[in-house]
Amino acid sequence: MISETNARQLLDRVLLLARTNKGVEATAAVRIQRAGNTRFAVNEITSSADVERVTLSITAQVGQRSASTTTNQLDDRSIDDAVARAIRMARLAPETPEAMPPLGKQTYVHPKSALDPATAKLTPQARAKAIGEAISAGDAGHVVIAGFYEHEVSLVTLASTAGLSASHESSSCQMSCTARTTDATGSGWAGAGSNKVGDIDAAALAKVAVDKAIHSAKPQKLDPGRYTVVLEPAAVADLLAFLIGSLGARRADEHRSFFGKQGGGTRVGDKLFPDSITLRSDPSDVALGAAPFDGEGVALAPTKWIDKGVLTGLTYSRFWAKRQGKPPTGNPSGWSLDGGTASRDDLIKSVKRGVLVTRFWYLRDLDPQTLLATGLTRDGTFLIENGAVTVPVNNFRFNESPVQMLARCDGLGATTIPGGDTRVPVLRTNEFNLASISEAV
Repeated sequence: MISETNARQLLDRVLLLARTNKGVEATAAVRIQRAGNTRFAVNEITSSADVERVTLSITAQVGQRSASTTTNQLDDRSIDDAVARAIRMARLAPETPEAMPPLGKQTYVHPKSALDPATAKLTPQARAKAIGEAISAGDAGHVVIAGFYEHEVSLVTLASTAGLSASHESSSCQMSCTARTTDATGSGWAGAGSNKVGDIDAAALAKVAVDKAIHSAKPQKLDPGRYTVVLEPAAVADLLAFLIGSLGARRADEHRSFFGKQGGGTRVGDKLFPDSITLRSDPSDVALGAAPFDGEGVALAPTKWIDKGVLTGLTYSRFWAKRQGKPPTGNPSGWSLDGGTASRDDLIKSVKRGVLVTRFWYLRDLDPQTLLATGLTRDGTFLIENGAVTVPVNNFRFNESPVQMLARCDGLGATTIPGGDTRVPVLRTNEFNLASISEAV
């Protein structure tokens, strides 16, 4: 894996070549990844891989015209050819009215401990040992278990002819596993993510999945309808992603999203949710793989997008920020939905009749104006009666919006990272539309 110093030397060469061409500006990035993964299925390891990738991306701009090239050949001749090719294509490209010039110098938050040394040193043998613990849990529970364990160290370095200079090195690690009963009627899932391998407890995750599988076997029929639901973190993260992805100011200003008002303006400043709902992004939340800058190099700042139920901001690209007279926010990372102090069992205790959902699957958006989405429950769906989980029930197709999920929320638990890049709590909400029965396990 090449060093940051080597990466900067490559970028210096690219920018020097670009500057020798009159009227040409350029932005370049070196992305370096060292990753490992191990897959297991049917209670045995099925594959293992370790991969290193280095890519150099170059964007040349000539006025409002631009073009990009990407290469993994880093010798001098290949770099020269890549720069020349980007410039030739840029001169031929049509003008883009929304093209922005290369970004200049930025001031960044520098998160501490983004790179975990133990994760950087993780070996195939260590992955195999962790997975062995998961497989042992599956064997002990007499279920079939499968899953995926992966980790990565990445270094991203950016530079431009306008003076941009940015670099960030980080690590990440994730594990998920699914257990199935041998009669194929019960299924359970568990997952976790962090930038530290020490936060991933393979045996504990497997035990959760195995227990869910055993207890979800032979489900009873439950009719579709609107229910009080307790959503575990994986389900919350899946549905919340639709809301996060719709926070763009341009879509709101052009009345193409829930956050735009009919007749003009946006919903910024409106009270949309209960006081308990606060959504934030934080580039220093290294456990989520957050970075101090986005793909363009725009500096990111800790931001509350929803504060005690009030929509306080929307995301602005550089072009739309310039057009609207707003500061650009970049593309934020490190998203989290604030939680509460209740445990999952605490949230269940006050439910007279409802459903406990482990996670969702195969989600799709239906209506951008309401953020209505659809998907399936999966890997452990249970009936709640008089404050207790009683029996497993069939899975459902749901039709629901994250807006309504949050608006009807009346209980939040502790936050976790169920995998991926979002920190979320277990959540209780009402009138959740479990629209039809799904025969899938």
